[in-house]
Amino acid sequence: MLSRRWFLAALWTLWAGFAPAADAPRGLDIYFIDTEGGAATLIVTPAGESVLIDCGNPGARDAERIHKTAQAAGLKTIDHLVITHWHSDHYGGVARLAQLIPIKNFYDHGIPEQLAEDAKGFQLLIQAYKKASEGKSKMLKPGDEIALKQADGAKPLRLFCLCGSGEVIPEKPNAPENPLAKEHKPMAEDKSDNARSLGFVLSYGEFRFLDLGDLTWNIEHKLVAPSDKIGPVDVYQATHHGLEISNNPVLIKTVKPRVAIFNNGARKGGHVSVIATLRRLAEVPAIYQLHRNVGATAAENTDPEFIANSDEKCEAEGIKLSVAPDAKTYTVTVGGKGKPREYKTRGTEK
Repeated sequence: MLSRRWFLAALWTLWAGFAPAADAPRGLDIYFIDTEGGAATLIVTPAGESVLIDCGNPGARDAERIHKTAQAAGLKTIDHLVITHWHSDHYGGVARLAQLIPIKNFYDHGIPEQLAEDAKGFQLLIQAYKKASEGKSKMLKPGDEIALKQADGAKPLRLFCLCGSGEVIPEKPNAPENPLAKEHKPMAEDKSDNARSLGFVLSYGEFRFLDLGDLTWNIEHKLVAPSDKIGPVDVYQATHHGLEISNNPVLIKTVKPRVAIFNNGARKGGHVSVIATLRRLAEVPAIYQLHRNVGATAAENTDPEFIANSDEKCEAEGIKLSVAPDAKTYTVTVGGKGKPREYKTRGTEK
């Protein structure tokens, strides 16, 4: 009897050793793709669904970089493509990208008849967008959500539109005034499509990521005045590539990011005044850059190990952010060989 029990136990152990392990739960991944000062932020959800916010410059280069990143992430399609606004470095890559990978759903703030700041280019590029979307893009406005699949047992996931077409979400009843709002110093009205950018907060459990496209100074202020309509965030994608006509210090001081990531180019964005604003916060965030700003000193850039591409002629290294399945921590990794650095999600700290 004892030997038979031993034999059955050994057989069970052997079978268990060869049995496939249950799939480990996955968290949330965000890829900041180098488009040389354009924009392409790829989100892969715990359910394996994908959201691409903007798709880089016209031509093959940026679309192929996006496709390569999507393949590395195990994607066969782009489930949702969001265009924040109609500047070519944000939607110009759509024609080539649609040839490389199927795109299921398209979103924007509405298609204008013309674009004053890019009259000729817009008429050409918007036709490519309409062809790729088959004329079925969905117009988003402040307060809308993009419905995302929720993975079984995973933390709640939400992609919420904060602003678009120059408007922001309304004040909540009896919301307290933001004491920082009085520090705002208005700029001249921005009549470009930057001011009409779509902007979002992506939340996964307690983790919060803020992406405001190329939104500019005065509309940024509307998001945090008279009341704060955003709240603290964990990760802030520096608005408008980190240009100084955006990144209103009132907004930055209000959202208090723990990590800031610049989707800048070697000669575009990553402005020294924006980095200085972040460095003056009471809790200085970790600052990451897709490119070293070659027009600034070493001290005016972030630390070299937080820069994905040091040289203007680069290998298109990206930055990857991964949120743990329990959403309590997240890591940021620079380039393909970088060491992940871990941060705690703000909302989990009591």
